[in-house]
Amino acid sequence: CEHMLFLGTEKYPQEGEYNEYLNKNGGMSNAYTAETVTNYFFSVKPEALNDALDRFAQFFVAPLFTESATARELQAVDSEHSKNLQQDGWRQSQLLRSTANPQHPLHHFMTGNSQTLRDTPKELGIDVRAQLLDFHERYYSANLMKLVIVGREEPEELLAMAEQHFASIVDRGAQVPEDKEIGGGEVAFPPPFLCRAVHVVPVNDIRSATFQFVLPGQRDTWRSKPTNYMAHLLGHEGEGSLLTALKKRGLATEL
Repeated sequence: CEHMLFLGTEKYPQEGEYNEYLNKNGGMSNAYTAETVTNYFFSVKPEALNDALDRFAQFFVAPLFTESATARELQAVDSEHSKNLQQDGWRQSQLLRSTANPQHPLHHFMTGNSQTLRDTPKELGIDVRAQLLDFHERYYSANLMKLVIVGREEPEELLAMAEQHFASIVDRGAQVPEDKEIGGGEVAFPPPFLCRAVHVVPVNDIRSATFQFVLPGQRDTWRSKPTNYMAHLLGHEGEGSLLTALKKRGLATEL
């Protein structure tokens, strides 16, 4: 869904109109989909904010998902996947998934290509466009969304903009699994899948070591963020730090 929302809505049917408007007004936009969240964001000059929000809100109200745009975007996703094949970061990310429990969603292919998004669905009689529309209908629900608007206007005016443009997004009471629910009872890395060492031949001339730990879900610790403390302690580069000790032993150049 993420890619398709940029390609026209009922109110603004012209493909690329959203980004064209932002570009004309000194702005930009982007989006990403992680394991459990999709994030859309943009910037624009202050006086164009209201009209930009109107265009942006239509992503979640009435996107078109035209057949022609769907076919072109599938090809774009395949091209992006082909580019990633020679990127060590993407290869290692997929390797992590491949070593996970096959019964857990984390084990799945993480992006998409022509085989998974076009050929295999066609063989199984699956209409990809219909599936996209169904996904948007089910999960692009107001109760699952958060909106942040930053502008020079007073908070009351920004709130009025939010209500004006986003109040029409339907609250379907959608529910999505969280933490342990995601695997439907299956754990991503049960004990037999831990204590593993994997050696990788990289595409580029790099030498690195990666240590990964399974931690409990951190959703409920968003205020205190204990993992940030761990990251700070491990990533500190001053005297007496882990990196300093490794450098003295000739074992690392960065951490």
